[in-house]
Amino acid sequence: MSAPGPASHNVAERVNYLCDQAMVAVHGTPLADQITAIRQRMSEPLRVAIAGRVKAGKSTLLNGLVGERLAPTDAGECTKVVSWYRQGFGYEVRATLTNGESRELRFRRDDGRLDINLGRFNIEEIDRIDVAWPSSNLARVTLIDTPGLASLTRAASVRTHDFLALGNEDRQSEADAVLYLMRHMHRRDAEFLEAFFDESLANTSPVNAIAVLSRADEIGAGRPDALDSAAHIANRYSDDERIRALCVSVRPVAGLLAETGATLEEHEAASLRALAGIEETELQSMLLSVDRFLKPETSDLLVETRQDLLGRLGLFGVRLAIRKIQAGEAVSAVDLSRILIDASGLEELRALLEQHFTARALALKGRSALASLRNCANDLIQLDRNTGRRLLGEIEQVESATHAFAELRLLHMMLTAQIRLSDDEQAEVNRLTGGGTLEQRAGLDPDATDEQIQQVALAGIARWRQRASSPLLDRNQADAFEIAARSYEGIYAGVAR
Repeated sequence: MSAPGPASHNVAERVNYLCDQAMVAVHGTPLADQITAIRQRMSEPLRVAIAGRVKAGKSTLLNGLVGERLAPTDAGECTKVVSWYRQGFGYEVRATLTNGESRELRFRRDDGRLDINLGRFNIEEIDRIDVAWPSSNLARVTLIDTPGLASLTRAASVRTHDFLALGNEDRQSEADAVLYLMRHMHRRDAEFLEAFFDESLANTSPVNAIAVLSRADEIGAGRPDALDSAAHIANRYSDDERIRALCVSVRPVAGLLAETGATLEEHEAASLRALAGIEETELQSMLLSVDRFLKPETSDLLVETRQDLLGRLGLFGVRLAIRKIQAGEAVSAVDLSRILIDASGLEELRALLEQHFTARALALKGRSALASLRNCANDLIQLDRNTGRRLLGEIEQVESATHAFAELRLLHMMLTAQIRLSDDEQAEVNRLTGGGTLEQRAGLDPDATDEQIQQVALAGIARWRQRASSPLLDRNQADAFEIAARSYEGIYAGVAR
């Protein structure tokens, strides 16, 4: 076996080549199916798992990201199993059973929600549920809803640990990246991120984990400044060096506002308009608490309708919507949808997902593939020692020769404080390693000329290579600065092509 030569810089080409070589070695063995799955994974969208403790708001956030109420948010049976949501040409729900068989499941839309019927199957018989849905928001990413950690049902927590291969060095996570939801950074949240994180880049790393301060609208019992307080807390966490070593960023999101903003209906907007018309003193008294809001005598609006509004918006969201209606900023459901989504922090999270996950999709998928191939090679050693060792050597060669993986190492070293950079330098590293156009990576406007891009690239090459040449640097620093210089070389060469 021999790895692709220097001319092959494409991550997918290198990984697929390795899979082809490995398949020759494992043909006719149980490892062949694993190699086929690894290759298939490279052609799929990036897999992003949504994890967190029970009641962290995982399913609600997933629905907000998809823009439809697909994931169940109650405590039903389907929340106890790992559920995949991927783009499909049509509508289909299937269960993969623990014995490997796949079975189609019946489903229906109930009041806008997806209601899945497990039929004759017990939850213990189901390994995972696959939902194929024609949504543009699933075109570049497959979202995976996981059972709550620290669940009262231990089996549900075990499913999440197994899926993410937490604490298991012999397995590779089935997710390429993770959104971890938490109410606050409690000890158990830090323990999860530490379990997901590994000191080497071979397995998990902070480069593919984002922490979400979820249910941000509920801080301080949903007080008016709840989202501002959540943003302050998230910024404080992001500035904490210990937390930066566990995830690439911390962002506040009000998942309920995001989900409802994406799915709000006109009859709900009409109910909110009716509430906004109540005399101000009575209205303010009514909005002080949930109990007062639901008192029958406070409004002609049915208590059941008000209960539904609370379930869809929470008290914070109801207050926000009414305030915007009274200010003349919203009339229709479309107006309110825009306001709710803007307030939720969903778009900021989408931008972060694009910058850190989607733009690096090939590198993240390739890294997952190499980790899985490494496990296969270790298993192959038990069958054919020499061939297994050669495959391990090929994997190491590809990993060291592919600059996309080197950029992940650079980001990894920065996040884990193995190298010290100024704030401006950290922003530059994020930009350099974040994918995007040549103009974006160079920090220039979209209409920048080729000459301007090359001038910036040459200056970057000189600056970082001069730093890399200092005899006072340790190995990590010298490697990191050399990787940055090579990234600028790639930008320069990209213009020339």
